Amino acid sequence: MVTEPKQKAPRKAKRRRKPPVEFVDYIVEIDSWDFTYWLALNTLRNALDPYHEHRHVAIKGRLLRPTGLKTDRMEVSLFPSINLEEECRKDLKPTAVGAIEAYPERLDASLGIPSNALTPILQMLIAGRLKFVVMRGSKFRYRSARLHSYSLGTKFEEDEDPEIALGPQG
Repeated sequence: MVTEPKQKAPRKAKRRRKPPVEFVDYIVEIDSWDFTYWLALNTLRNALDPYHEHRHVAIKGRLLRPTGLKTDRMEVSLFPSINLEEECRKDLKPTAVGAIEAYPERLDASLGIPSNALTPILQMLIAGRLKFVVMRGSKFRYRSARLHSYSLGTKFEEDEDPEIALGPQG
């Protein structure tokens, strides 16, 4: 009787860890802005609200950072949402606060804001006080980037640390 050699246990494949997400600060200097509003009858069957309302703040500006992209023209769209108000958002599990899409002639950022924040933002834009939009998010991948946080500000110092300007990250 011949003894067969022992089989070696198969090696466990090493798991490759996802590389940590590298955050980039997208800093936009505001050049102009526009506000649109419309109201229509909600024609959807079993609609919860008989009206359909749309409010949109479009901020146009020049991207100061990061440099080296194909264009420095940027449009930031703010969309108010009742779901983002403090009482409603406790059950949400968001993966981002917005996104940036890259096009050959411009970059478009779409950001949700609580609907009760619209009035003070419009007041500051009308007064000409808001000068910068600072967004923090992932690097571009397939012409888009997810945003982790953003702030609208009256000033931005070139040597200022954007993480401090944005406040605590969590």
